Amino acid sequence: MKKQHLHKAIFLADHRDEERLEYARLSLCFSEEGPYLLEDVITPGWAASNYGGGVVRTDLPADFYKGLTAESFAERFGGRFREQIRQNAELAAFLEEANRRQG
Repeated sequence: MKKQHLHKAIFLADHRDEERLEYARLSLCFSEEGPYLLEDVITPGWAASNYGGGVVRTDLPADFYKGLTAESFAERFGGRFREQIRQNAELAAFLEEANRRQG
């Protein structure tokens, strides 16, 4: 029987830097390999129709959530994401349910 995930992906936070014309989006994702953070950054490129940026995947331990709340999870991030993560109701519900299931 295939293991059922609680979520496919949870949007955590985003940030727009008007000075550098940069937009970053952070999500908590799940795959068969395990949970991971996905940061997608978009910046203007050198040509008029060219956009730069990149995607960074950071793998997490399978039990990364143990004992965490949205507030304590948020402390792992810099200021540009921290407050949004701290107030993320979907993340809070996920962490509460994941910890409840672990008993």
